[in-house]
Amino acid sequence: MKKQMHKTAPIPEMVVTKLDDALKTATEKVEVLSADAKAVAAKVEKSVRTVANRFNVDVHKARRDATRFAEGLTKKVNGTVETLISSTLHRFDVPTRRELKDLTHKVDTLGRKIDGLRTYRAQGPMKRTRRAA
Repeated sequence: MKKQMHKTAPIPEMVVTKLDDALKTATEKVEVLSADAKAVAAKVEKSVRTVANRFNVDVHKARRDATRFAEGLTKKVNGTVETLISSTLHRFDVPTRRELKDLTHKVDTLGRKIDGLRTYRAQGPMKRTRRAA
């Protein structure tokens, strides 16, 4: 039985343009969201300082906790956006930047192995020498 090769058609320019536009829009929205989060964080920090001063709360610890929480939330948002972009690219049979990087690494490694074999064959087989008894 012959295996049928699945040929993927080249992606139309319109799709590539729309993907680029979607990526730009997503990036812009994440940047706006980040700016809004920073503004809200500043307001919350001011409120927390006021309350902390009234109740003798360690402001530095609260700041570290809030920073840790914000960083975790940012990682989750970025991960979600990356997952959505990746799944969209896969839907159109477009490899992600990471997949291209991995493939390039594999091709480079294979190229080095081939070069090594060429060098080995050019030198010829190693000759055995007799040991003196």
